[in-house]
Amino acid sequence: MKKGIVAIAAAMLITGCATSGDPSGAEASKKARTDSKNVESLTSNKEVYLSDFRVTFITEDSSSAKSTNPLLFRGGDGNDYATAILRAKLTGIDEATLQSITDKAYGDFLANMQERGYTVLDQSGLEAIKAWNKIDTLSSPNPPFDPASKDIGEKAMFSANNARQITFAPAGMPLLKLSSNNQVPYNYGVAADKAGKPIVRAHYVVHFAYFGSDTDYDIDYNAVDMAGRDVKRTTLSASVSLGQGIQVTPGSAIEFSVDQGGTFSKGGYISLKDPVVIGGNYGTNLDTTSSTTKAVNAFSSLLGQFSGGSSSTKEVSIEANPAYYAYGVESALSEANKRLFNNL
Repeated sequence: MKKGIVAIAAAMLITGCATSGDPSGAEASKKARTDSKNVESLTSNKEVYLSDFRVTFITEDSSSAKSTNPLLFRGGDGNDYATAILRAKLTGIDEATLQSITDKAYGDFLANMQERGYTVLDQSGLEAIKAWNKIDTLSSPNPPFDPASKDIGEKAMFSANNARQITFAPAGMPLLKLSSNNQVPYNYGVAADKAGKPIVRAHYVVHFAYFGSDTDYDIDYNAVDMAGRDVKRTTLSASVSLGQGIQVTPGSAIEFSVDQGGTFSKGGYISLKDPVVIGGNYGTNLDTTSSTTKAVNAFSSLLGQFSGGSSSTKEVSIEANPAYYAYGVESALSEANKRLFNNL
């Protein structure tokens, strides 16, 4: 992978950098922990309805790191800081690739259900329930895929990093319209109460990269200035790294409803506590830092010579090989299903 480092020097030798290292997230993935609640509500009834299956693809994200003077409350200057920001986006992927990935994940999900003795009931049983017909749906993908745009998907609401995403259902299936925090509507619980069988939904979030960050505070006790006088020299550093490891993120889950919910609900879930990470380069890192961002970086570096603080931003595009990307995501989703179904 290509490396790029931007260093900012300031009056106190404050530096900031944004690098494209190679964190894989493998250690977190190896733990393979899951979380669950009321699993017996599902395992005790092998006939279920499947209401919603979705894969959300994160296609743009950012991360940052900030190093500040730890001596702030002992005479340190609050303006001493170094900040690194790394923005990354996925390119080179078309709608057909994402739809195919979703369809294969759905097929794998159904195979796991069948292997464990579950029968997915015909949707007509739900459609006969009045409350179910009051639930709104969305067409897939959501938002619509725009082949003319350089960006895939839309900025996610309430995302701290302004992540961009797009969500797919299996071909021919709609998406349930969920609340802003992905909660099912009231009528979903009413329908579950009437159905007499668990209503299952599954959702997965696939990230195209793995971010790492690091900060440091360092003193050179032997430094001297141009006049030969001893001068303690302080360095603040911050860095963010990007690896091409594909991951299914924690929180991806199988959820099931059997009643209207509430404090004593017997509904539950099985979710990932650790990410499923598939390492390896599936594309090429391209430095796409805009001229505007470079100008801001330069100004921040100049200003830092007087203020004691600086920041640097780097923009990277991962131009994917569609076949490699698809294989990595399909492998990650298959492993996610395996971990979730191990609880059933």
